[in-house]
Amino acid sequence: MFTESNQPEIVSLLKQHLSVYKRTNYGKVILLGGVLIVGMVSNFIGLLNQESEHIAVIQISGEIGTQEDTGNGKKISEHILAAIKNDNAKVIVIEASSPGGAPTDAQTINEVIVKYKQWKAPLSAETRTNILESIANPAVMFEDSQPIKTQSQKQERKPIVAVITKQCASACIQAVINADVIIAQRASLVGNIGVRLDSPNWSELANKLGVTNTVVTSADLKDVLNPWKAIDPKQLQLVKDTLIKPVFEQFKSDVLFARADRLVVDEETLFSGMAWTGSQSVSFGLVDVTSNPIEVRSALESLYGHPYKTYSKDSFNLGAFISNPFASLYGS
Repeated sequence: MFTESNQPEIVSLLKQHLSVYKRTNYGKVILLGGVLIVGMVSNFIGLLNQESEHIAVIQISGEIGTQEDTGNGKKISEHILAAIKNDNAKVIVIEASSPGGAPTDAQTINEVIVKYKQWKAPLSAETRTNILESIANPAVMFEDSQPIKTQSQKQERKPIVAVITKQCASACIQAVINADVIIAQRASLVGNIGVRLDSPNWSELANKLGVTNTVVTSADLKDVLNPWKAIDPKQLQLVKDTLIKPVFEQFKSDVLFARADRLVVDEETLFSGMAWTGSQSVSFGLVDVTSNPIEVRSALESLYGHPYKTYSKDSFNLGAFISNPFASLYGS
């Protein structure tokens, strides 16, 4: 039976069976009609289905600062806001696997979380303990999903749980650092807290090749880090003082604000730019506990009695499809 959840499988099936016709007009017409039907039926079912209570899952994947749904700070923040405003979303899970990226995008995500926590009452120690105990319970993966704790009082606000898989470095840490609970796998790479600015310099090679570049500027500092000019130590220090240090201090402030009461590591080590395993990060207080996504999902679904629902999936977009109907199946 066709459902909204199996739409990707239907599209994959269409791709598999119609790939031999993709260069013929007949095949393109069949493919166009099939995908249009999938999209329209999916949207129709979405309108008919009444949303049930769930655990909202927002994904951060790959470089932060791209235009991808799981990499763009604005889009990720909008997913978090949608979960906050949705009464049927009872818990917010941020699944993170990113090497870092743009600090501005990370700050957007972080500030949405911080403002929400400031707006609502603090999360009780009991709720946080219940989550950690549930994750530590080995039986949750093998039992039927049902609440194992009774939430006797009205939930003060939605818990925010960050789950790190492969890595969460640099800007990724800044994005999720204010989650109520941070979980990593034992071998996850976590940390690399710091700021960097890359600028290639081929001035020596250009000199050897006899290549020159003329730049006319309105001021001496307009072409700072110009790759055609020899490196100027004074300009490098100026860039560090003006751009790197202020952003680094913002990053440090976010980390200390979020984890100050849990950190058991000196600042020199924490802000050295080093990355650590998930296990080491727990010992530092940067992460709360080690686990894996399967255990975490089982624990949260059992604790709250609601299933996961991923927010970071793009719905069928008829306009985008019409502009390039074969891009999603065969590549642009």
